[in-house]
Amino acid sequence: MAPPSPAETLRRWFEEVWNRRDPSRVERYFAPDTLLHSLGDSGTDIVGPEAFKAFLQRYLDSFSDIAITVHEVVEAGSMVAGRWTASMTHTGDGLGIPPTGRRVTITGMSLARIEDGTIREAWDEWDRLGLARALGTIPG
Repeated sequence: MAPPSPAETLRRWFEEVWNRRDPSRVERYFAPDTLLHSLGDSGTDIVGPEAFKAFLQRYLDSFSDIAITVHEVVEAGSMVAGRWTASMTHTGDGLGIPPTGRRVTITGMSLARIEDGTIREAWDEWDRLGLARALGTIPG
């Protein structure tokens, strides 16, 4: 059986890992050396499933009801790009910010190189400034 297309892999990634809040699925989609650009503290790169799971857990601990909607996906060979919206309620302090109870919606885009159903490299950009403003960490 052939692996899913890069577009289908990206959609499944958001559904299984983020929407179902299932860190155990990260290994299904990442190689040990998967490179994720700009996800670490201060915009540094991170490598591998364990580093990503630490990033993921901070967000799962901060937002009890993350729901990501993937709007469009464009695929070209092994490269795939998707535009998405995340809606969530700030209920925990996983990001070091006391819970505000605020409902937050942010937009973002993900670009990934996917080979045989495995994310090998990814670039993610989302409205970090909008998130910080919504949580009150910087003035609006």
